This record gives sequence, C-alpha cells and structure tokens, in this order.
Amino acid sequence: MTEQTRRASRLVELESRLRRAPQGLTVRQLAESTKYSPRTIQRDLAVLESELGVPLDPVGRRYRLMPGSSPIGAVRFTLHEARAVYLATRLILRHADHRDPDTVGALEKLANALPPAIGVHVAADAAGLTRRETGDAQVRVLRRLTDAWAESRTVTITYRSQNAKRDKQTDLDPYLLEPSATGAAIYVFGYSHAHQSIRTFKVDRISAVEPLDAHFTQPDRVDLRSRLAQSWGGAVLADEEVDVVLEFAAGVAERVAETVWHSSQRLTRLDDGRLRFEVRLPSLLEFVPWVRSWGHAVHVLAPTDLRDEIAASHRAAAAQYA
Repeated sequence: MTEQTRRASRLVELESRLRRAPQGLTVRQLAESTKYSPRTIQRDLAVLESELGVPLDPVGRRYRLMPGSSPIGAVRFTLHEARAVYLATRLILRHADHRDPDTVGALEKLANALPPAIGVHVAADAAGLTRRETGDAQVRVLRRLTDAWAESRTVTITYRSQNAKRDKQTDLDPYLLEPSATGAAIYVFGYSHAHQSIRTFKVDRISAVEPLDAHFTQPDRVDLRSRLAQSWGGAVLADEEVDVVLEFAAGVAERVAETVWHSSQRLTRLDDGRLRFEVRLPSLLEFVPWVRSWGHAVHVLAPTDLRDEIAASHRAAAAQYA
C-alpha cells in the first residue's frame, strides 16, 4: 500500500469516526482508536478541513462535524445490498402522497451509487415522484423539524389534534422522527412543554414550526426506540401493559402464523386448526384496526374492553347491511 493510499484511508476513517460521535472526539481519543500519533491526527484534521472541505467544529479540545455535512467516502453496494435498498425505496414511493424534493434528490443520488441493473429502477422511481403534486407546506414543516432534531433545538409547533376544532401550540423538543408501521405517516416524538411529557405528533397535522433559541439535551435514543418497539405499530409511547388473547379461525391460521407481528407474540395451535394469539402491548390504539381487519375470522378473548369494542363495531357494521 502506498503512502497516498494509507493517507486517504486514514482520512476516511477519521471522518467516519467523527460522524459516529456527534459530541466530538479529542485528538488523543482519535489517536488511540486509530493507532496513529497525535501529531499525525492533527495534520490529518487540518487536511480534512482545508483540502477536503470537511466542516469541523472545534469545541474546547474536541473536534466534531458540523450537522448536515456530507460524508467524503463514496458508498458502494453489492448487488444484494442494492436489492435491499431498492425495496426500501419502493416503500417510500408507495406511501408518498406528494412530491418531496428531498426524497427525489436522495433517490437520484442512490440511483447513481447502485449497480446499474438496480439503479435504473430507483431512477425511474425518482422520476415518478417528480410527477406527483407538490406538498410545499409539508416539506417546509418536515425540513424545520429535521433541522431542529439535528441541532437539538426547541421549536414552537402549531398543530391540530384528531378531534380538536382549533389549532393548538406547544414548545417541543423533537427527540425522534419515525414513520408509521405502514409507512403512510411520519411522526415526531418529543418533550411537549405544554403537556410536560413526551408526546407523539403526526407531522401531517403540524401546520407551522418556528425554531427557538433554546436547546435541549437528547435523551437515550436506544431506550426511546425500545419503548416504541413495544407498541403495535411503533408510533405510541405508553407505560401500561395490556395482555391480549385472540383466537383465529382455522382458515386464516396459517396466514397469521407466517408473520412475526410483534416481539412479544405467542402462538398456540389448537386441535381443531384454530390459532391462539397472545401479545402484550402498552396501548391498544394502533391494535384495534388490525383486529377489525380480520372480521369474523378472529375472536377476542381478552381484555374485556377490547372484546366489547370489537363486538360493538361488528354489530354496527352488520346493522348497515340488515
């Protein structure tokens, strides 16, 4: 390996390590992790900033990357990695109800980075997205939320709740942006100053976002994602635990059994071909529509509140066709 190749590899590694440490790293920490001398690291940091245009932000003895900076290393995908990326882009396209220039730009860049056999399909998806109606207001809201999320900045949001007739406002510390389980909606999770608790807001219902001068400390993202993963659709934060017991008819048992719907699910095959489905959830908000979707092929055994709600729903539906 030539000295130029070693230096290039070292620069890419340094930039990658800084990107994974948003709080920044000292020269000594970089030297210890890369096994190079502090003097070499200092020279490389100067090259990253002066010759490669990497925006470094020295804070005390630490160096960190400015938020929003692009990586310097080219991304290369194997054919099978490209297939995984392609399937993800198909989900984006399926649920995008308006033209988002940021999504279009990302897809176009991905198309150029993927093997041509798959890149051509991603390029076609990007072109298809450009033909959809504009959604400038939602793009503006999402961009401001993204900026605040990346900068740990508090914002004031104007929003409407599902049943409210008037818009409301709250100062929000945006902790996390997440899509719904189906991909049809985007949610922002964060600390609402008006509610004095962590709340979930559907981005489609936010009409304005105004950044404030205040900043906040990000919580443990692993813990937050773990709590979200306990909910049925990944979009509800709750501290309760509800044990649900369902029984599916023999005709749909195989269809239910072939999918892992939730990490806590337990399946029991019954002698007559039916399937018992048990799951523990922090909230039933996202779960009820899923149960309804199985119609008469599912029987709710517990909890009683869910059983009564599904029964009432089926009676009301049947009355419409009486």
